[in-house]
Amino acid sequence: EDDPMKITEGKVTYEDANKGGGAKLLSYYHCGPTLHDTNANQEDAPTEVVLLHGAAFTKTGWKTSGILDTFCEINNDEDGGNLLLLALDLPVSADGVELGIAFDSLRNQLLSGSPVIFISPSASGKGIVDLAEIMVGDKASSPSKKKDLTRIVKAWIPVASGSVLKASEEALKVFETYEIPILSIHGDKDEMGKKVTEMLGSTANAKTVELSGGHPVYLDSPDEFVSEVLQFLEENGL
Repeated sequence: EDDPMKITEGKVTYEDANKGGGAKLLSYYHCGPTLHDTNANQEDAPTEVVLLHGAAFTKTGWKTSGILDTFCEINNDEDGGNLLLLALDLPVSADGVELGIAFDSLRNQLLSGSPVIFISPSASGKGIVDLAEIMVGDKASSPSKKKDLTRIVKAWIPVASGSVLKASEEALKVFETYEIPILSIHGDKDEMGKKVTEMLGSTANAKTVELSGGHPVYLDSPDEFVSEVLQFLEENGL
């Protein structure tokens, strides 16, 4: 059995159907139970969390900040955690379609294929918002694509994701309608992030949290950030 606290690094490929095809590399950090450890017993299925990153950062920020290590260490024998963490280098330009394709490339390798919890700082929230717009609009290329939000997203933790401010009210209401809980986090020095949180609180029934810091507040207050995320997971039975 693999060490669930150990962080490993790797890559998968996926076909970028949006931009005329062609394979893209998707690099990642991983920790937690592997699928072969959990497949035999669905009752032991881990809580799967996917960490994206903002435009000025990469997956490395989750590691250098100590956040990834803190999450992974919950899997020790004493705490008995059961978290599967994937920090991805998905481009911030990824829309909902590309996010879905990338997710499917990780199925049966690193993820179970069940909906996961997404943490999306800043620009990386675009893909999640786009999935909601696809669900309520006419953008889907096939009927099955309209359901990708609920197929992929179990809960959403945006950190000052500016695309929320451009989203339709109808799209934001989808999260509450389909019981996808949201924890919206922003820094006390980030006016744009505060507007995002206020909008999600009033429109999508999000839990709202203000931490000390600027736009990348998860890096400014990493311990408090982890604490808020874990509390949110527990409150929602995730």
